Order: sequence, then C-alpha cells, then structure tokens
Amino acid sequence: MSFRSAFRSFLIGNTGYIPSHSDYKTTMLRGQLSLVMVGAAAVYLITDQINGIEGYAQFYWGGIIVSAIVFWLNRSGYYITANVVFLLVFNSIIFVFAANDRHRAGTFMHFLIAPMVAMAFFGYRKIWWALPFCALSFMLFWSAYVWKVQVIPIREENIVQVYSDSYVQLTLIVNFSICFVIAVLLLFFLSNVNHVSERALIKTNELLTKTNLELDRFVYSASHDLKAPLSSVLGLIEIANRTQDPEELKACLQMMRSRVHNLDGFIKDITNYSRNSRLEIKKEKINVLNLVQDLVDGLRYAEGFETIYFKYNIPPNLEIVSDKARLKVVLNNLIANALKYHDSEKDQPLIEVVAQVQGNLFQVEVRDNGIGIDPVHISNIFDMFYRASEKSTGSGLGLYIVKESLEKLRGTIIVDSTTGVGSRFTVTLPIG
Repeated sequence: MSFRSAFRSFLIGNTGYIPSHSDYKTTMLRGQLSLVMVGAAAVYLITDQINGIEGYAQFYWGGIIVSAIVFWLNRSGYYITANVVFLLVFNSIIFVFAANDRHRAGTFMHFLIAPMVAMAFFGYRKIWWALPFCALSFMLFWSAYVWKVQVIPIREENIVQVYSDSYVQLTLIVNFSICFVIAVLLLFFLSNVNHVSERALIKTNELLTKTNLELDRFVYSASHDLKAPLSSVLGLIEIANRTQDPEELKACLQMMRSRVHNLDGFIKDITNYSRNSRLEIKKEKINVLNLVQDLVDGLRYAEGFETIYFKYNIPPNLEIVSDKARLKVVLNNLIANALKYHDSEKDQPLIEVVAQVQGNLFQVEVRDNGIGIDPVHISNIFDMFYRASEKSTGSGLGLYIVKESLEKLRGTIIVDSTTGVGSRFTVTLPIG
C-alpha cells in the first residue's frame, strides 16, 4: 500500500464509500484539520510549559480531546456532527485566547480562518449550516477586541511572561503558522474540487458534442439501413404475388430470408451499441478458451463456416477478470468479420485466435488469411457505418462498437492487414 493510500485510510477509514468527489475531499479536509488542531494544541502546550505559563493547559488538552472526537466522528461517517463539534470548539477556544490578546499577538487571524473552514465543511448545498458559524466568528471577534469581554483573567504571576516581547512574538509566529497551514489546506481543497469539476465538465461537453454528431449520422444511416431491406422484402413479395413458378417463389423466399437476416443483424448491432453506452462495467472471472469456443459455436450456421479451419492458441486454464458482455461483443465481431471476409479461393481458409497474459495486460489476437483490407480504408474502419469492402453486407457498426467497448474497458486495438493475404486484429486490455 502506498503512503497516499495509507494516509487516506487513516483519515477516513476503509469501509465507507463516498461517491461524490467534493464530499470525499471534504472528508479528507476534516480529518486533516483535526490533526492540525491536535498539533496546534500540542505546540501551545509545550510553549507555555517552556515559558512557565500556567492556567491554560486545560484548554489545550480539551482541544486535543475534542479534535480526537471529531477525527473519530469523521471516520465513522457522522459528518454533520463532526462539523458542528469542530466549529463550536474551534470558535470557543479562539475566543478564550483572543479575549486576553491585548498585544494583538495574531489570535484574531483565526477568526478569519474559522468562517472559511465552515464554508468548506458545509459547502454550497448546506450553506445555511455554514452561515450561522460565520456570524458566530464575527460576533466573537467583536466581543474579544471591541467590547473587551474577558472570559478568564490572566493570573498576576503570568502577566509578565504573557506580555513579554519574546512571548508575544513567539505566539504571533505560532498563530501565523497555524493559520497559514489551514489556509493552504483550504485553498488546495477548493482548487482540487474546481479542477476536478472543470475536467468533468470538459469531458461531458466533449462527450455531448461527440454524441450529437454521432446521433445525426446514426439517424440518417440507420433510417437508410432499416428502410433498404424492408423495401427489398416488399419488392420480393410483390414479385412472389405475380408468379406461380415454384422455383421462382423459392428464390424469392431465400432472398427474403437473407434480407431479414441482414435486418436482424443490424438490430443486434444497434442493441449492442445502446448497451455499451448505457451499462456500467461489470467484472467477473472469464475462462478465455471457453468464451471463444462458445462464440465460434454460435457462428456455425454462417455462410462458409464448414470450409474454415479454426485454430485456438489459448491455454485451457487462462482466466481473466473483465466485463464479459463487452468482451463477448468485441471478440464476436472480430471472429464474425474474419468468417465473413474469408477467401474462399484459398485451399485452407484459416481463423486463429491467440490469447495470453503479460503482467497486468491481457492480449488476444484474431488472425485470418482472408481477403484483407485495402490500406486506404485502414484508418476509417472503426468509424460509425463505415464499410471497407464491396462485399460488406453488415451495418457498418461492428468495428465501431468494438472500439467503443474497448474504450469503456480502457483497452486498445491494433489492425495489421494486407490485401489478399489476411488480417490480424490485436486487442489489449488491463485485467484485474
């Protein structure tokens, strides 16, 4: 476990899941400020001990104990309670010492920090919780420095030490240092939340732009590809109605079946496209060889299947953890394409699937000795509705869905193809 992970676990624990980034950062900030409070109280305790000043140790120990309670509340998920306890005690302790701060040793700086902490803790969504604490800090400042309300008078034996130039200067340095640390933590918190929000907004805008462009193209191409087979079927029905020849009727039915299969394949591609964009990643253990064999078995009624030799170079016990549904879509499209574009003129049409794990990466290759892909088409084959061959009868969505599915899985795909020789598609994904 890295130091960062260990520190995070120490601050907020391992059991709670915080879905919102801003809530997660607030929880981290609350834990960090609790530790700062403990450290600040310890510094004051040691400073007073060194300078022989008595009468304030109970406040320092009280601050340490309350900070420990806030730390526990934060780890336990009682965030509102932790906020209220922290801010009440923080303001109260500041007031106690500000009331005796005749020489302006910097205690007033904490009254500027306290409202900032309240706003950061509660955020905009719970701003009505934060505003009373901001008002409390303001009123306590006026009480201490304008109305001269004194809670605990300084003992006569401590007056010389408390108001000595050296002690005032030391207290000013300590106060400034504590406020500086808290201010840096608050600014980092705000900048981090803004950065993540801005990045998420940019990503969302890019996704919306991409989605709008794809939607326009999708509606145009889908309407055409849905209409074409239906128009063809209607034409064939019209021909069938005009003939009594059994052979001609049989030919019409076969052509209708082909058009319906094309339409069914297109609808399946649309369904896969929709599922990939909507569904969350769901990981499970997968036996790769079993998966590939099941996919090939599902293609056994495709045209030309019986003439092709399938070869599996996959260890029988090779198992990975990934999204099975998306991996099935990826491999099914690649194997189906290799089958569809096989070269029937070759003595032995071949489709080979090779899989292996290298470190934290899973790599699978689908190789064939089919007709290959013309180099001018290579850069476009993963575009929506792109067809690279006149032999293409599919929707043009298959490889696009492969690319989109792999993006969801944080994977990559590389294609190497030579016209008349064959193609090789290499998929690489992180596993675990």
